Amino acid sequence: MDKIYTKKGDRGFTADYSGRRIPKDHILVITGGKIDTLQSAIDLAILKSAKKHKLFLGWIQRKLWQTAGEISCADETCIIDPITAEDINRLEKYIDSLGKPPQKFIRFDTEKAIIYNEARIRCRELETFLVKLLRAKKVRPLAYQWLNRLSSLFFMLSYAQR
Repeated sequence: MDKIYTKKGDRGFTADYSGRRIPKDHILVITGGKIDTLQSAIDLAILKSAKKHKLFLGWIQRKLWQTAGEISCADETCIIDPITAEDINRLEKYIDSLGKPPQKFIRFDTEKAIIYNEARIRCRELETFLVKLLRAKKVRPLAYQWLNRLSSLFFMLSYAQR
């Protein structure tokens, strides 16, 4: 019978996409975990969203998956849809379509607003963490810019649900 556990990580190492063994506290493993937590928050947002937002958030998930592969040093052949300037423009247009941002501090107090805000918080954590990789030129500036805009998307989705 196949088993989910392999015991290969019992000594604190795992394999990246290329098969290279790296410590589980390596920046790439931690980054992958942060991307996973963001994707989980987006999954919940998709579940609770109107159809229009579901479709857009599905696109976000696909792009985020590609970004995860890119950051984890995956072979270029598995990165079929990297972040581009057009993706940033598409994201900015969607954000702009959600209305004007607030002019003062607000609290999110509806279920949907809180769900979107959770995705925003996880995105900001990822974005903050990725600065190290950006400085080391392990993350393309376009991918980082896209993630920066992504937190703005979740803020505006939260704001629209208040």
